Amino acid sequence: MAVQTDEQRIKEQALAELNRYPFKPAWWLTNRHGQTIWGAVVRKKLGHIGAPSMRRERWDTPDNDFLDLLFLDGNSRAPVVVLFHGMEGSARSFYIPGYARHFKRLGWNFVVMFFRSCGFEMNRTAKLYHLGAVEDPEYALTRLRERYPDQPVYAIGISLGGNVLGKWLGEQGVRACAYVDAAAMVSPPFDPLAAAPRFHKELFGLYARHFVKTLVPKALDVARRFPGLLDEEAVRRANDFYTFDTAVTAQLNGYKDAEDYWAHTACGQFLQGIRVPTLLVAAEDDQFILPECLPRAIADQSPYLYPQFSRRGGHVGFVAGPAPGCTRYWYEEQTLRFFRVQLRLRS
Repeated sequence: MAVQTDEQRIKEQALAELNRYPFKPAWWLTNRHGQTIWGAVVRKKLGHIGAPSMRRERWDTPDNDFLDLLFLDGNSRAPVVVLFHGMEGSARSFYIPGYARHFKRLGWNFVVMFFRSCGFEMNRTAKLYHLGAVEDPEYALTRLRERYPDQPVYAIGISLGGNVLGKWLGEQGVRACAYVDAAAMVSPPFDPLAAAPRFHKELFGLYARHFVKTLVPKALDVARRFPGLLDEEAVRRANDFYTFDTAVTAQLNGYKDAEDYWAHTACGQFLQGIRVPTLLVAAEDDQFILPECLPRAIADQSPYLYPQFSRRGGHVGFVAGPAPGCTRYWYEEQTLRFFRVQLRLRS
């Protein structure tokens, strides 16, 4: 009989608790597009009302640039949770006040790191964030560990931020344990290369155009400040991720084209290397993820991966509750349950 390791025992106990709370979509919002768009439209407009105030910090980076961060200060010995946002995230992203309310109630410390070009002003260098941009999260986690040497440090990655976090955790392996005690990846694009053809057809390309609309001006700003680095006409013509990532992301980061970039940075291929307890939250009907790309086998076999895959929920949606004025967000609740059970089982 195989001997159960400590990690396997903790995973079994934690999953038993997490699985007591399966996702039940709001009866009035069962459509996957509704689940996805609710946060970006309705919650974004109302979510900041009454949200805890957070203070700003700006950190200089080793390459003479900077990172913007928001801090919610909790108790001096409480855990520290750092969040890496999704594509085109900002201080107005709906999940920031959502998590901030939970951590304020618990007395925990909460930090949001903004990727380059997503902070409070455009960055100085020609770097733009992308699915594989692990350098800045690594720098932030290193400094946070130095600032909070005796407190648990947990990390949350939302969508693109989840991909970046998962890639970094997988690449670092056991070395990541020095900086992060547990992590949660919410709706990460496990295999964007496989999902791209279907994703670009969703709602006649609405999702892709929505993001590219704000990405193009940032790329043009870089092109103007660094002449010859990008083809400005190609950037202006970009209207989806195929054309934008080929004209911009691939050019800035040494990839052949968009598909080469997606293939090399997709977090799914790095999950087997993760040695930090990591929650995986995703829905089968996520527009950014094909159901067959959910890493069920990898998650089941690894003692470090805690799968929470639901049939519904959309992309960073998971809206529950009896009425629009009484909404709850399952991914937030499961993240907190996961961190709290990790804290309890490892204390």
